[in-house]
Amino acid sequence: MKKSVGLAILMVFLLLYPRFAAEGARYGLLLWYTSVVPSLFPFMVLSSLIVSSGGVSLLMKPVRAFLGPWLPLSENGCYTLISGLLCGCPMGAKTCGDFVREGKLSVQEGRFLMAICNHPSPMFLLGFVCPLFEAGMHPSRLLLSIYLPLLPLAALAKRIYFPGLPSPASNGSRPQVQTAPALDTAILAAAEILCRIGGYLMLFSIVIVFLRRSPWLPASLRLFLMGAMEMTTGVREVSASLPFPDSGTAAAAILAFGGICGIFQTRAVTASGWPEEKKSRTDDGGSSPKDREGRTEDKKIAGLSIRQYILWKLLHSALAAVIFRLLGVLG
Repeated sequence: MKKSVGLAILMVFLLLYPRFAAEGARYGLLLWYTSVVPSLFPFMVLSSLIVSSGGVSLLMKPVRAFLGPWLPLSENGCYTLISGLLCGCPMGAKTCGDFVREGKLSVQEGRFLMAICNHPSPMFLLGFVCPLFEAGMHPSRLLLSIYLPLLPLAALAKRIYFPGLPSPASNGSRPQVQTAPALDTAILAAAEILCRIGGYLMLFSIVIVFLRRSPWLPASLRLFLMGAMEMTTGVREVSASLPFPDSGTAAAAILAFGGICGIFQTRAVTASGWPEEKKSRTDDGGSSPKDREGRTEDKKIAGLSIRQYILWKLLHSALAAVIFRLLGVLG
């Protein structure tokens, strides 16, 4: 009931301010078309083909040999980490979710990876963010502030998810038979995920336009809300509104957090694709409360916790801001 009332209020706002809604939708669609699709679509398709062809083991053996003494990762876990680092959010979460669903990663290792594998790519930071701070943002300072916190985050996540265990015993929870999908299948799967991401970008861009057109909000609160909603717009706004290094500190925090829009995107790519029989069991309203409780627990065990992911992103955001400031003092 409360959700219906909230949605009705939002509908009224859209009807009262159609120009703002159209402006936000256009901006979100433009951002999706010009930035998200070109940067993610090729990697999604190629990643699907690499995984299905059995190339992960061959490519990740040397990586696992290097990371093995420090991180409790299987070869599939190493591939998840690398794909998240190079391709950016939400590609790391998508790979992690796919591998957990297919049994190539245990839920335990998947939750460990969700703490460290989903963040902006170096190409995005260097190509989009750094040019916004031409006067004072050195690329190395930005890169270190985003990626250096991954070391303490990984150490903490290892203690939480792998207490007393140096590494996973195998590459996954159960053996998998590799089947190479057609290129068309990989393209359609990537297109579905990108459509979901585009929808979230459009909706959150509408919210951002409303915030931008709200002069009654204090400027500092407006900047905070815009940065919390969507990282691309948030970074652009703080770079234009705040003096350096305050703008750089805020940008580092926004980028590490990824925005609420990024959280919704992560939830979409990690929750999509579960087997239909599992969905039907959890959606069955005619069962007893005890059965529903058991099925809810099964669903929780089967998936990755978005609440834990949010806590990790908040911690990452705080560490990124602190490190950005410290690097300025030391530099």
